[in-house]
Amino acid sequence: MSQEIQAHGKRRSGEEIRSAILDYLHMAAEQTGTGLTARQIGEAFDIHPTTARFHLERLVEQGEAVRQRKDSDGQSTGRGRPAVIYSPTFMNRVREDMISSLCMALETACPDTDSRDRAALKAGQVWGRALARQSRGNAEKDLSPSMTRTLLDTLATLGFAPVTAEPDSSSLYLTSCPFLDSVNTHPIICTIHLGMVLGLVENSSRAVKNKKASILLTPLSSPKGCFLKVAKVDNKPRRKVKQ
Repeated sequence: MSQEIQAHGKRRSGEEIRSAILDYLHMAAEQTGTGLTARQIGEAFDIHPTTARFHLERLVEQGEAVRQRKDSDGQSTGRGRPAVIYSPTFMNRVREDMISSLCMALETACPDTDSRDRAALKAGQVWGRALARQSRGNAEKDLSPSMTRTLLDTLATLGFAPVTAEPDSSSLYLTSCPFLDSVNTHPIICTIHLGMVLGLVENSSRAVKNKKASILLTPLSSPKGCFLKVAKVDNKPRRKVKQ
């Protein structure tokens, strides 16, 4: 149902429309944990996507919203640009605060690098397992999504905007990072993400039996973003850091 953009027979002002759009972004974030495109906003308010984009960009300028580029279905089609997703600023702040608090706790509890990395990897695995259980719970009973599909869907929901690196569908580029502002201060964020992917893959509906998943994560390895490769072999997960 379209949102009303008129009040008492009079068309709302730009500020009133933007206030309504911001409220709608907050509602979507609380219900789904994700942002919306200009097209989705346009459909909700019965306005042209260009008009919706204008108001969304004004909200970004005012610091009320943030924008991220994200592929619409988590896969690279080789055509066009990734969709631009708009979300309320508080979503990024909450995520940044959460990850920063976790990193500071790990750094305090584990002063040496090796133990810190092990703890970060383990914390990430716990997170990934929980995400895998959630993914299975959200799926229909007769539907068994593939490991790659689960990985793509989950990473997209978290805001990493994964795009498949052709021709190998198990290789991805993470074209966005919801914690990018904290990476330089807390580099173990990438290790947590590595563990999260490991836990997610090993506990997905079609996890490999009798084998472990080997995961290579290369942070910010190209202009496309971080490179992630998942292989079904008996190797340990690896994080390759750019020198």
